Amino acid sequence: MKRIDIFRYLMVFCGIVSLCGGCMPSTADISPVREVAIKIRYQESDFVDTRYANKEVEIKGSRASYKTVTDAEGMAVFHDLQPGVYNLSVSTILPEEDYGNMVNPPVEDNDVMVNGVLANISVYEDYSGELILQVGIRQSLIFSKVYYSGTKNANNRNYDVDQYIELYNNSDQAVSTENLYIALLETESTPWFADEKEDYIYAKDVFQLPTREVGPGESILIARQAINHTIDAPLSLDLSNADYEVKAVNKPQNALVEQLPHVYKAFPTIDWLNMVVGGGNQLILFRYEENIQDLPKKQKPNASASSQWYLQIKTKMVLDGVEFLKYNAQGVDLAKKRMPATIDASYQTLSTAAGRTGESMERKVAKVEEDGRVVLQDTNNSLEDFVCTSDIRPLIYTKPELQPQE
Repeated sequence: MKRIDIFRYLMVFCGIVSLCGGCMPSTADISPVREVAIKIRYQESDFVDTRYANKEVEIKGSRASYKTVTDAEGMAVFHDLQPGVYNLSVSTILPEEDYGNMVNPPVEDNDVMVNGVLANISVYEDYSGELILQVGIRQSLIFSKVYYSGTKNANNRNYDVDQYIELYNNSDQAVSTENLYIALLETESTPWFADEKEDYIYAKDVFQLPTREVGPGESILIARQAINHTIDAPLSLDLSNADYEVKAVNKPQNALVEQLPHVYKAFPTIDWLNMVVGGGNQLILFRYEENIQDLPKKQKPNASASSQWYLQIKTKMVLDGVEFLKYNAQGVDLAKKRMPATIDASYQTLSTAAGRTGESMERKVAKVEEDGRVVLQDTNNSLEDFVCTSDIRPLIYTKPELQPQE
């Protein structure tokens, strides 16, 4: 009798809940959103004809993605979408000859990239919006690999001193690193300069690249510690062949590897390559010909006098930038996205939130020239340009996951 009564009570309970929407509704019971319409166009100040016509675009969510082709006026219409939050990012390379015919007068003598992003589009009912694309210039020296996730040592303890950054000359000409700097951007929990982000970004650490020539297809390898990490962490890597080392005080150093000068620190006691193990890590490469200490410094609003001062960098000084955001149970932490679409239209993430995964962020291969020189994919969109790989070796571009996909 007691079992029958319990069963009966459960049936009654579910009956009551069903009046409020059912005991366990499935996704099949949720009606799709009928239409999402987004007008995509070039910026009027950059182009004579602003229509982004007859181009394939894709809107991406955490559970589903949808593709469509813009019409003659640049309208992208998506039908029957699963409700959720989506991002629409567009990255297109315009060859010099095409770009020259689309502007009046032409303003660049190089290939250009056109980028734009609409982030966090709430698609729970029919939606309409607009995406205005911006022009960026294809650069020679770019970030090609960034390894910050760390791993475990032989005793299964956290190991993250094996972080590295690789730069790559993606052009067919030698380039100089004179007056070039790498910066790690601030990662406050909430953005505090949203009204300035098209013009300025703020750095917590800045490193100056020693002046040298980098040949076509050559790399610069920068290590947090330029040692053979496999001695203590078998799943790590040997960085004793790095070009530069961030030489922190009282940390193991390689006397045979040149120092990468740490020229600005928002946190004075942190003198190492301060990348966050789980993300986010936002890195820029920029050129500045004056004294770096003369750049303006700014604190977040309502900060105390002892709070960090971040270095203000004009976005027009940036040559390349990549954003690797933190992934957590609620999704990607988009509150920490800092760069405008002209620098990075999107972002990439590790496969887990905590890091310690032994994963590296690596730029895809676009093509290999007849002389064997690798050309990496560079559309100013990290989501499209980078993959998260468990093969953390630097200086290698033959990894299968980096190759062009058919």
